[in-house]
Amino acid sequence: MQAYINFLVEDIVAAHRPEDYYSRSRKNSEDEDLEESLRESEMFVSQERRTGFEGYCGLRRESFPPKEQLSEDQLTQLTTAFVQMMKSWNLEVAFPYDLPQLRRYELLMNILVGPVMIFKHGYYCFDFCTGNPDGCKLGEYCPCLKREFYNP
Repeated sequence: MQAYINFLVEDIVAAHRPEDYYSRSRKNSEDEDLEESLRESEMFVSQERRTGFEGYCGLRRESFPPKEQLSEDQLTQLTTAFVQMMKSWNLEVAFPYDLPQLRRYELLMNILVGPVMIFKHGYYCFDFCTGNPDGCKLGEYCPCLKREFYNP
């Protein structure tokens, strides 16, 4: 399995956003950049239909092994490489410090198949927290549970 993980990490590295991804079009003036940035914000707020992250990075969910087949070290290798690749697409991930690698892997695989918006003039951060620990994707690792004011 480790040989496959090594190839998969290479694929993840190759899935980084190309340096010329945005420079293929003509250069904008500052005013045009501002207008483009505002359009991006409006698109984000409108929640219009978006392409899955697979369509941007070229990776496919079916290329990733089931979590049960991976060791802790392999999970760490994959999640670390994946998060670095996401940064190249202006996407950030904020995991609670104590979140296990297995859970990180699951959440990253959901990002891969889920819709995303790639920003040219900003970043998007997945923090997985709704502000309410009830039904939170982070379960017992939800940072809201650690806040003093939370009293179930």
